[in-house]
Amino acid sequence: MLILLPPSETKTRPTEVDGAPLDLETMSLPQLGEARRTVLRAAQRTAAGPEAADRLGVPTSAPELVGRMLHLDQEPTAAPLAVYSGVLYDQLTSDLAPAEDRQVRIQSALFGLVDAFHDRIPAYRLSSGSTLSRLGKAGSWWGRQLRPLAPGLLAEQARGASPLVIDCRSGGYRSMMSLRSGDGVRVLEVAPVQERSGVRKVISHDAKRYRGLVTQVLLEADQSPATAQEAREIVGDGLGDGLQVELDGDRLVVVDRVG
Repeated sequence: MLILLPPSETKTRPTEVDGAPLDLETMSLPQLGEARRTVLRAAQRTAAGPEAADRLGVPTSAPELVGRMLHLDQEPTAAPLAVYSGVLYDQLTSDLAPAEDRQVRIQSALFGLVDAFHDRIPAYRLSSGSTLSRLGKAGSWWGRQLRPLAPGLLAEQARGASPLVIDCRSGGYRSMMSLRSGDGVRVLEVAPVQERSGVRKVISHDAKRYRGLVTQVLLEADQSPATAQEAREIVGDGLGDGLQVELDGDRLVVVDRVG
């Protein structure tokens, strides 16, 4: 099983004792190595140029982030799950360990895709909407690099005992690398909804929290589900707190009934 997560805008900066500076050569998916080097150079050029804060999306309250982006290759690194923070990642316990039968990959405007447990990354300030020197919008640029990667990711899952992709990404990141069910693989989008008096409404503002809860349940499970129906049962049993889970085509619908 492969779980795909979005990045977070907020990040925890590793300390110098957490790990060595960034080393692109040791990262997973080495076929993205040249693309990662290209974006890193572009991010550093952008940080050194005019309107760096606006182009990178650095808030006025944290101007020091521009300087850190300029020297990003010298920043200390840690596992992505220790770097990314925010609503989704707050639902994951700090003692999560990788399991052989499941992978977690996080989409990144700087690195393309990272292994949540095994890669090492610095805290950075870059989003899909950032405008990079000579490259344009980071999301559009990465979309062209990641689309050819999708068939290989699906084929890898098809060969395993859990031919499932649990897609917890937001719409913008899904459009950068679209994955669809087929050829022995089921891709399930996690879709939270709120139900009040029988009327359902898509949850947008707090969607990341539900996707984090689903991720936590699947990583804590004794083994990966072999089918979409098993995924629904595992998530439904694990969530509790009045949340129900339904399988609607290629959507894993988390229903929060209120009122």
